Amino acid sequence: MSPDLVVNIEENKQELTVWDHKESEFSSGLEYRRIFDEPIQDLDWTSTPAPQPQSILAIGFAHHLILLCQQRLTYFDDETAWREFGRIELSHLTPYPISDSMWLAGGALLVGAGHQMFLHDASEDPGAKQNDKEGRSDTNLFELVASQNGPLEDHHPQMLLQCLLWGKIELVKDIIVRLSASFEAAENAGSELLYFTRVSPWEFLTGHSSYDPVLTWSSTTDDDDPNSFSRRLVERLLKKLEERRLPHLSETEQAHLIVMIQTTLEIDEQRRSLDANGLRYLISIRSFYTLNKRLESSNKLPETNGGNGRTGKRDRLRYRDIVWAFHSESQQIMLGASTEACGGKMTWSDAKALGVFLWTRSSEDLKSQMEVLARNQYMQGDRDPASCSLFYFALGKVKLVHGLWRQAVWHKDHALMIKFLSNDFAEPRWRTAALKNAFALLSKRRFEFAAAFFMLGGSLQDAVNVCLKQLDDFQLAIALARVVEGDNGPVLRNILTKVVVPLAFDSGNRWLGSWAFWMLGRRDLAVRVLLTPLEQFAASLKDSFEIGVIGDPHFDDPSLALLFAQLKSKSLQTVKGVNEISGRTEFNFVLQMARVFCRMGCHPLALALTTSWSFDRPRLPTQGSIRRNSNVSTASEQAPVSPTFSRRPELQSRHPPRNARRQSLIMDMDISALPPTRTVSPVPEVSTPRIEEPPQPKESEKVEKVEVPKRTGLGSLMQAAKQEVQVPEFDMGAFGF
Repeated sequence: MSPDLVVNIEENKQELTVWDHKESEFSSGLEYRRIFDEPIQDLDWTSTPAPQPQSILAIGFAHHLILLCQQRLTYFDDETAWREFGRIELSHLTPYPISDSMWLAGGALLVGAGHQMFLHDASEDPGAKQNDKEGRSDTNLFELVASQNGPLEDHHPQMLLQCLLWGKIELVKDIIVRLSASFEAAENAGSELLYFTRVSPWEFLTGHSSYDPVLTWSSTTDDDDPNSFSRRLVERLLKKLEERRLPHLSETEQAHLIVMIQTTLEIDEQRRSLDANGLRYLISIRSFYTLNKRLESSNKLPETNGGNGRTGKRDRLRYRDIVWAFHSESQQIMLGASTEACGGKMTWSDAKALGVFLWTRSSEDLKSQMEVLARNQYMQGDRDPASCSLFYFALGKVKLVHGLWRQAVWHKDHALMIKFLSNDFAEPRWRTAALKNAFALLSKRRFEFAAAFFMLGGSLQDAVNVCLKQLDDFQLAIALARVVEGDNGPVLRNILTKVVVPLAFDSGNRWLGSWAFWMLGRRDLAVRVLLTPLEQFAASLKDSFEIGVIGDPHFDDPSLALLFAQLKSKSLQTVKGVNEISGRTEFNFVLQMARVFCRMGCHPLALALTTSWSFDRPRLPTQGSIRRNSNVSTASEQAPVSPTFSRRPELQSRHPPRNARRQSLIMDMDISALPPTRTVSPVPEVSTPRIEEPPQPKESEKVEKVEVPKRTGLGSLMQAAKQEVQVPEFDMGAFGF
């Protein structure tokens, strides 16, 4: 059972919290919080039968009871670990207040009120109204709770989604083929029942699990075979899914299943043109627009259970999805997919929702996308030049805006703007005039137009301040800064340091923090923020960043492990960041991610994670190896081998390709990520046949230049790598499921 706590916070108000006893540095244990306007009289616990016992809590008030149960975590919706699934009302049966309640065998609930007793049988569904909304047919109390927990079917959209995110493409295709075969078998037998052949759990272990940003594809696909994965099979299956809802799936889950199948077909047809991170972003935008479209068509938001359930329509993608796109090498394909998702006409609201100006890395793509965005802003509505002036001024296209104002004869500012924009803003006096007009527009609360005039006057910092303070849009501020001054300008660095990083800590968003540190060139911090407890991490950054409130650290996303595994050996700086994370911390982190997988109903993936994760530290070039490569040291010099890097034999034999690839990545110096104090990089392959002769003055200067890197962060990093680190072995009893 999960412990509960009731606290009086105000007069006639009480707060109920439910805690998980498995507390760690990655989980506070708090699973549910709710404030009630009336005093709580009683709390009673029960659980469903083994082998998958799930807790049920009855909260007693004066004249009614509320039933709470555990539920699965989801990837796209902001769900709590508990939900209200039923309500028992006694006010119409007796005037007496409830004095006590008790769970009986089989899920029956006995309630006492005055001199009367009421027995609520488990076969009576207290949440029938909620179940009808979700399209479920469960009538038994335990069956209802069991349907909200436990392992998922292989074809459940959440299972397919996680398999796609972790690179198990061929496994997903196999599951889709099996689902189609179950429809065919039921149709041939004239039956309404579907018999789905489940995939063996070992298939999840042997299937390709992508820690790397590279997808692995099967060599051939037989489109002529009706039983193989093909467009013909997918179209046939989608048609049947539109006609019939699968058992135990809500309408939203059925829609997500269709999206997962369509996305799998799309990435299968694109083959090698899309990398793994691009696939993850593509899945996100497909689900984002599908869910919002269905909510708009229903013209209402989903019900909120317990005050902490789904939030309904989302305004933007999560920063997690934006970070996947940022680290993708298929950004041209993603730009095309994003434009297509917007109906071919991306405006600023669309670009903000998709995070386009956060994840696009190419400066040329940023400028061309802003120009497209400005044109679409102008074309929508009544073609108001004021709606696109900010973007065109950022691109330096003043004459173009002047031409647009000539056509806007209907606008109240037409004459003033035509006259003002005819001046030469290369002259200081006209730039000063633009700034004065910007302040005047601020007083009239025309904030976006004021930012445009600040940009016209050449004051990027003032335009950014308006975006941050008046418009509350840091994405717009970042877009302007990146287009005007690039990724290394002082304005962008100021935004990241004073706005984005504190925001990431305030909201507990490790994804946003990782992106901000990466943009700042601190790739070691971009890796550490994924695992390190936020309070401890913030204390080490207090001299460099203005971090205030620290929010709840969100460790309920197994994709954090995927990003960490992908980044930890990407460059020398990320290796330095990983070296500051203890083996025990990483061990507990993997256990936490496995628990989250189980809470999501993806038990086979939890097993796959724990059996495939490697705790090895990357090998670093020692001082002796650097000298040998440059022919400075003698052939007899041998570099000491650190015991930290001794490999577990079973993992070494299981993953030889990945280990070999990491070594080559570590040896590749990422110059852009190193500190700017470095002057000359060593060139290991340049031979110096006369290096053993008595050094001349000029030659000694050259040798000193070669030795310069030893005084940078590499020496201290090597010294830290030689420390004894005990890598923990997995103890399956530590899960405590």
